[in-house]
Order: sequence, then structure tokens, then C-alpha cells
Amino acid sequence: MAKQTARELYDERREDIARVLDWLDMELDRHQTNAKGDPKNWCYAGDLGHVREKLIETLAFLSNGEPQEIEDLLSECR
Repeated sequence: MAKQTARELYDERREDIARVLDWLDMELDRHQTNAKGDPKNWCYAGDLGHVREKLIETLAFLSNGEPQEIEDLLSECR
């Protein structure tokens, strides 16, 4: 078996990330349904706070930026 190239590994991981993002969207839909069924439960908002934090960290890493820059941009969008 031939050794995997950097490009092949990159493409494989990029496809994996796309799949994970699709799954994340499905899980967010499920989570929202559960949250609507229990509107006084603050845990659901806390869950999303944790996910939001991790996504901001990931985006900052990929963009060579700082999490605060992303926070600022999000604030401007509201």
C-alpha cells in the first residue's frame, strides 16, 4: 500500500470536518427541540455556551486570530 500524501490526508480530514459540521447541525436541531420542551431549564443555554466557546476557539485557531476578535464581530452582528 502506498504511503498517504499530505494532500490526501488534508482532503480526508477536510471531508471529515464537513461531516462533523453536518452532524453538529442535526444535533443543534435536536437540542433545540429538547430546549423548547423544557423552556425553564438553563442547562440548554449553558450547553450552547460551551459549544459556542469551542467553535470560537477553533475559528480563531484556523484564522490565526484571537477569540476576542470573533466575539467583537459577533457583537456587531447582533
